[in-house]
Amino acid sequence: MRRPIYREDDDEHLGYVVRDDVGWQAQTLFGYTITRTETEHDAEVAVRERGLSFLMGVWQYLDKDDRDWHTCIIKEANPTRVIVIRTNVMGYQDPDDYKLVTLHKPTDEILIKMS
Repeated sequence: MRRPIYREDDDEHLGYVVRDDVGWQAQTLFGYTITRTETEHDAEVAVRERGLSFLMGVWQYLDKDDRDWHTCIIKEANPTRVIVIRTNVMGYQDPDDYKLVTLHKPTDEILIKMS
């Protein structure tokens, strides 16, 4: 069962805490594993401290049109979709290769963290 974690001061959804076969997972808004922990408390702390900041940085997504992996940054994320912007490997937008992509219920098979 996934337990949502919200910021106390404004109820911003930060991510989830999930029990698995070997312990606990701290997950992003859309279910990507941030870290695995031994206790539920440690997973909750990880979500509170890193849930939103973990979304920053360079990611890669599998483009459904050309079936190739492309570097990107996350523009917007919620539990059911993630909007990414294609970038170069450094995370900068390239006007020649710009593409805004909406990923519905992304898994780690189509969206992965690079840095």
